[in-house]
Amino acid sequence: MILACPACDSRYDLTGHATGQQFRCRCGVMMTLVALPPTAGELACPHCGAGVAATASTCLHCRAELLMKSCPRCLSRVFHGHKHCPDCGAELVIAASGEDEAGGERTCPRCTTALHARRIDDVVIDECRACSGVFLDHVAIKRVIVDRAQARAEALLGALPRSALCPLPAAGQKMYLPCPVCSVVMNRRLFAAGTGIIIDVCRTHGTFFDAGELPLIIDFVRNGGLDKAQRKDIDRMREAARHELAHPPAAALPIARLHHDARGHAAGAFVEFLSALFG
Repeated sequence: MILACPACDSRYDLTGHATGQQFRCRCGVMMTLVALPPTAGELACPHCGAGVAATASTCLHCRAELLMKSCPRCLSRVFHGHKHCPDCGAELVIAASGEDEAGGERTCPRCTTALHARRIDDVVIDECRACSGVFLDHVAIKRVIVDRAQARAEALLGALPRSALCPLPAAGQKMYLPCPVCSVVMNRRLFAAGTGIIIDVCRTHGTFFDAGELPLIIDFVRNGGLDKAQRKDIDRMREAARHELAHPPAAALPIARLHHDARGHAAGAFVEFLSALFG
């Protein structure tokens, strides 16, 4: 049973808790676990799209098992396999952050100081008051990077300190950092070509930004940096396609086909980049 905060959309696994029990979100909002509706929100198989009865446990068309779950935002019953709730549109595949947020605390992966949750507009950030590092879960990352809302970006920039960047950890500091939620070592990735910013990504829970990195990334995104990076990838793939035309194995392929493939590969690379960040 996953419950989403109505204010910041943070997800909590409340399996086994009683109906009517209240919980405080990291952002400070109180949530109440209410009773679930008895039927599915959409009577369609998430695998083949065939219509199914609300009480069905198997699709009669493709024979896929139909496991029921609830939408974390509106609590409508849906079939496991849907990516979005058919009633409210909430994304269903975001992982819960775990019990640590309901009662425990997260630790800064850089300096092991306790992280402090702070709500800024409709985004919750976990910030370290010692080293100024910031951890954002996948909900916050999508709202900051993908949605690109002007008011949200300005609110974050006004709340985050501007700090000089250190391209590499200082002497004695760890190169590879554990996720503050699951403690699994995060992957170090270049955020995007042209930024020179290496971020630490947990595919399941979120991304850690060292001091000064998040404001620069927000500026980069607001100024169209991701779109420019995608166009550079397209230009690079087109140049590779033109190069292939000069070689006999590729000479028989239509030019339009090669240019179409270049656009597709570049777009695919961009999607893979976002997938690496957002899980």
